[in-house]
Amino acid sequence: MRTKTSRNCAQRAGRSWRDAELTTHKEALNLPYRPEDLFDLASGVERYPEFITWIQSLKLLSDTPTDDGRRCRAEVTVGFRGFRESFVTDVEARRSAKAIDVSLVRGPFRKLGNTWRFDPLPSGSRVEFAIQFEFRNFVLQALADANKHYAVKRVIDCFILEAGRRYAKVTTPE
Repeated sequence: MRTKTSRNCAQRAGRSWRDAELTTHKEALNLPYRPEDLFDLASGVERYPEFITWIQSLKLLSDTPTDDGRRCRAEVTVGFRGFRESFVTDVEARRSAKAIDVSLVRGPFRKLGNTWRFDPLPSGSRVEFAIQFEFRNFVLQALADANKHYAVKRVIDCFILEAGRRYAKVTTPE
């Protein structure tokens, strides 16, 4: 049985009842690793369950090499404190631009997209990460809005820890 959220309830929660804005979060970090290595880490989505604890499973539905990287479609199941959802995304990784774009195919979201950008610095890389999403379910959206900084920080921290395990820090010549 589908439930509906009343207009009054949505207004009390500070959300537009019909046209909710996308939840957006952007993060920029300077890390002591090569941009090529960080690109490989972020574009290797099939290995996410190894180091992102919330990802319970990830199945590649398609994986196509391109002249400049890869395009893949992945089904992801995430779980956290009794909450469990699956969704499918398309991932386009472009090595020459050191850019990754992720878009929603289907799942509990009305909208979902995220981007990774990796730029070289003299002592490593500048990493820019952005995510935008909107859940179809008002309650899930309210929970996500209340916890987005925590959730994004946890995912970014997982990437930083994994980069530290896989790659040596960049050293500058003297």
